[in-house]
Amino acid sequence: MRIESSESNELSMPPSHYVGIGASAGGLEALQEFFSHLSSETGAAFIVIQHLSPDFKSMMPELLSKHTSMPIYQVVDGMSLEPDCIYLMPPRKNMLIGEGKLLLSDQMPDAQLHMPIDIFLRSLAEDQQHRAIGIVLSGTGSDGTRGIKAMKESGGLVIVQEPGSAKFDGMPISAYNTGLADLLLPPREMGVNLEKFITHPSISGKDSSLKSTVSENDDTLAEIFQLLKRQSSINFSQYKASTVARRIERRLGINQLTSLDAYLRLLIDSPRELQTLSKELLIGVTRFFRDDEIFNRLRMNVIPKIVDKALAKNECIRLWIAGCSSGEEAYSLAILLSEYVEENQLDCGIKIFATDVDDEAIAEASTGVYSMDIELEISPDRLKKYFVRKEDGYIVTQKLRQMVIFAAHNLIEDPPFSNIDMISCRNVLIYFQQTAQKKVLSSLYFALQKEGYLFLGTSESLGDLQSHFETVDERSRIFVKVSNMRVPIGNAAPLKDSTQLGRSSMGMMPATSFLKPMRFTSRGYLDGVLERLVSEYAPDCIVISDSFEALHVYGDVSVYTKGVSPGKISNNIKDMVVDDLGVAISTALYRCEKNEEDVFYKDVLVTLIDGSQISIDLSIFYIKDSELTSAPRYYIVQFVKQEANNLSSKLPSKITFNANEQSRQRIRDLEQELVKKQEHLQVTIEELETTNEELQSANEELMSANEELQSTNEELQSVNEELYTVNSEYQEKIAQLTELNDDLDSVINATDIGIVFLDHQLTIRKFTPSAARYINLRMGDVGRPFHHISHELIYNDFLADIASVSATSQAIEKDVNSYQDHALLIRILPYRKANDKLQSGVLITITNISRQRFVESALQQAQEQLRHSLLNRSEKRQRQTAQELETRVLLLDDDSVDRKHVEKLLKAVDERDFHVDSYAEIDKAVQAVIKNNYDIGLVDYKLASHTARDFIKTIRELGINLPTVVLSGYSEEGLDSEFLNAEVCDFLNKNDLSSQLLMRSIDYVIERRGMQDVLDNLKQ
Repeated sequence: MRIESSESNELSMPPSHYVGIGASAGGLEALQEFFSHLSSETGAAFIVIQHLSPDFKSMMPELLSKHTSMPIYQVVDGMSLEPDCIYLMPPRKNMLIGEGKLLLSDQMPDAQLHMPIDIFLRSLAEDQQHRAIGIVLSGTGSDGTRGIKAMKESGGLVIVQEPGSAKFDGMPISAYNTGLADLLLPPREMGVNLEKFITHPSISGKDSSLKSTVSENDDTLAEIFQLLKRQSSINFSQYKASTVARRIERRLGINQLTSLDAYLRLLIDSPRELQTLSKELLIGVTRFFRDDEIFNRLRMNVIPKIVDKALAKNECIRLWIAGCSSGEEAYSLAILLSEYVEENQLDCGIKIFATDVDDEAIAEASTGVYSMDIELEISPDRLKKYFVRKEDGYIVTQKLRQMVIFAAHNLIEDPPFSNIDMISCRNVLIYFQQTAQKKVLSSLYFALQKEGYLFLGTSESLGDLQSHFETVDERSRIFVKVSNMRVPIGNAAPLKDSTQLGRSSMGMMPATSFLKPMRFTSRGYLDGVLERLVSEYAPDCIVISDSFEALHVYGDVSVYTKGVSPGKISNNIKDMVVDDLGVAISTALYRCEKNEEDVFYKDVLVTLIDGSQISIDLSIFYIKDSELTSAPRYYIVQFVKQEANNLSSKLPSKITFNANEQSRQRIRDLEQELVKKQEHLQVTIEELETTNEELQSANEELMSANEELQSTNEELQSVNEELYTVNSEYQEKIAQLTELNDDLDSVINATDIGIVFLDHQLTIRKFTPSAARYINLRMGDVGRPFHHISHELIYNDFLADIASVSATSQAIEKDVNSYQDHALLIRILPYRKANDKLQSGVLITITNISRQRFVESALQQAQEQLRHSLLNRSEKRQRQTAQELETRVLLLDDDSVDRKHVEKLLKAVDERDFHVDSYAEIDKAVQAVIKNNYDIGLVDYKLASHTARDFIKTIRELGINLPTVVLSGYSEEGLDSEFLNAEVCDFLNKNDLSSQLLMRSIDYVIERRGMQDVLDNLKQ
């Protein structure tokens, strides 16, 4: 047994996946069945979490070791995990995982409800993300349900035991009712499916080409998006490429598919898979009062201000919960508002709009029905006040339900609500592309009243709308709207460069995004006229975007630019112009951008490529699409030679360019930018420190959550589960011992081998019925000395040999006969007990080998007959004439060059005559086989849309068995190995073909067939 070690090899490779297995009452049988059908080389680590009694030593390691060859370890604190190992949680502990190491902590006092499976699965999901796998097996209650919700949210795999196969179906049913299970299987089928998932190319990372295919916005992915839109009316092309790729790869692994095209065909054929993928992409996972600290800050800092503002205006409080999923957050905010209004005895109407793009989630939220596990999320007082207990769960009260209006709503495509006091849109934007994020934020901005609050997820930001909000709580991502400036819904910043229009973008770009960068180059029917006017009268200039990327060039600016240099090409104006213009243009652009006005420099010296210097005037023109804050901006950089400057009188006053002064000014400007960047960096550092504090307090939050979740009934149930687990282990041990004893008795009674057990005094202890055929034993002889018993063996030294074995412990084996003329094999062996090194008796076995002797004789006769038949066949072939030795060959190859090559090689054999019929199509070849009697077939493996396997299958169905040699230009490893081994006589690579090789292969196949014919005749 492998349970005593607790050290892991620090140099070993980490596991490919981490499998958390939760089990309670009845879980022992499920675990044994699971590991019995699981390979010991999956590359994953298996962590078993059970409800264990604190008062009894668990025998789980001993019981599991009989069903798997993997090492089993009892977990100690800080233990590192290794692949292909099993780890068992000790009693009286809660277990977490962090950075791939198992961490133990003492359980709370007995008065608290213990949910060790939930605790571990949630930490596993946070630590390992998509490499986490959660399995829920037999047990009562709902432990594990919250854990698989976290597992699903992080992209892990969820497997639930099929309730009908569980001794106690409470935990499997509770987990299944969440709708988050990827696989619902009995334990015996979990191992095979788990191994297929882990080793799948898209999951293991071995097939990088598949990932790149999924990540690209190719035609196949576009068709998948169209199918999803028809099924759910949701345009998933607006979702982030990484999110879509990860979810599709996961479905590929679950369905054991290796290409995006194959998955597309599955989606077309299976509406259920299409619905499942849609659900996967929506990621609808939430819970009541998610992040308690954040909801406490809302209750203290935001709710009072919202209510006071509504009372001052004598208006109804209006909240919008965008992306509400199954409604937990909407009801949580409704509870907070209701509590505040009642505590302060206020009379104020409350209307909460809860929306989601998922119709099924809205339908579920509208019912207000939730499972028993919400007891772990909501305090007993709130449960009693706002929920009604049902037989299998809770339902929200009518008063709370009337405060919330649920509706299906697409944030990207549907118009927003209006006059909202607070919007909660948590962890929704992170799944959208940047363009969609901007559109949604603009909609939320429009929906909010001035001084309205916006509540985002911890990883989400305001982007370009930052200036329209003030931060209320940076850590909780709570903002207040301070501006009423109109921002168009769906307004987006212009493209930074043309590469953003490539296929790497997952979403379909709006038409305006393609047209805006071309506003200076596309004017309809006036394009030609404008181009001619600009070329005749306008100075040389470059049009650039607000990110200083060149969009269009007018005139000849080659003297002012560097040309193309080695390395990555940059369109940035600062990289394009010659060094003498770098400072001037950078300074002018910065001033133009900052002041939003044109800038003019004169007397700018430029050193040309040939070394000469010229003095030019430099103009930067500022252009903006509209007066809107976020409207696109463009700049025109104009180069005017002083001798050709005829427009000086029409332009505003120019500034004489002083390189030193402008350089100093540019340095000051850069220093100001650096200060701003440092301030932004400081904010980022503070956010990281805050995040680190949150991670450090994760364990404390779990403990405090346990303190709030008290239930006497659940505690008694948990104790019963622990007692049942201990009882099950003892019963399992007793059952094993009983089974072993029954097995031994069955062997003794059923075997055809005579066995006699003698103790150290050579008295009879036990014997089998078969032994009584040759030794005159009866049941009453047990306990008698063996030398008192007569026997039917022709074995004069029988008693002497028994005494010798007893004295020397050296086994004796002899072939003897009985008086009935039976051939017998007698073995006399020393007998020792398992824990006794000293000999405790003698074991005698008597085996009837008469049949074996008869078979040996028959085999010798058959061997002689076969040798005689083969010699006759060889002599017959040697007597055959050349005409009789002609070999008829069927050649099937769709490549005419290969056919001629094979025919040429066969004709080159001087000592043999090959008659070759060549065909390019299977149908014609089949007809030829029907009409003619061929000795052998040479068939190309790949035949247009068919293969050699199709040809052989066709003629076999017609009752024709033609010995076949497969030819292929590919190596044998790349072909169907099962087909080659079972249905093909030989395989030849076309690249290695020669006359001698072909002749040897044909002779081998024909000779093999001849030998088979001889064997068939002998059988008949």
